[in-house]
Amino acid sequence: MTKMYIFLVILSFALHCSCNTIVPFIKACNLNDEDCLLTANMQIAYPYIADGIPEIGVPRMDPMNFENITMWAEQNNFRFMLPYLQIRGGRRCRVVEFRQLRDQSAIKLIVDCPMIGTGTYKFNGKMLIFDIDKEGDFRMQTNSMRTTITAKFEKVFINGKNYWKLLTYEFFSEPRESMNIDLAGLFSGDLEQVQPMMNVFNKDMTTIWQVGEPIENGIAKNVFNTLKIFFNRVPIDEFLQH
Repeated sequence: MTKMYIFLVILSFALHCSCNTIVPFIKACNLNDEDCLLTANMQIAYPYIADGIPEIGVPRMDPMNFENITMWAEQNNFRFMLPYLQIRGGRRCRVVEFRQLRDQSAIKLIVDCPMIGTGTYKFNGKMLIFDIDKEGDFRMQTNSMRTTITAKFEKVFINGKNYWKLLTYEFFSEPRESMNIDLAGLFSGDLEQVQPMMNVFNKDMTTIWQVGEPIENGIAKNVFNTLKIFFNRVPIDEFLQH
């Protein structure tokens, strides 16, 4: 039995069955409540989208892999590079909201996701009172990253079915729980020196996301591109059945 067949069986069951005790994460939706149906059915589909559905050309987005992410901060006083970064957690996202903004020809998707990022870093420059030229292993983690994506679309009609063709997007991301960052070997094990800097990264959320903007940009772009392919393949009519 292929993954695509399993996906269709589960999706078909969830869309047509009202026995929410068997599928507890499905909302009880009124037949005419389009917003509820969209959110509930996207929650079913999202883990499969994250895993990738090669049978219909949807690429995997958990994990996400990035290369050579470069960040500048403090008026270019330092350069922080991630030669390699892998982000995991997309399959465990909770869909908070998924609805159509009719007056804007747009859709709005809000997801809360655990996030673990691992890779390598190179750090060069000055931060606080320290001159730094180091590289090593990198890790970042939060139990809840909320991302809101608003995407413009146009509706297309193909072979008797309606599809959403996603065009452009805007997004906003923020951690809803603490974000922890570990830069292994940054000060050659000197804990008295490393502690002030780690306090900055782990407690000052403004600093974290000034430094981390290229990461969140990459994640949002990946999610948008994957959803764009998905909705090119899956008629929106299927999301509005119950």
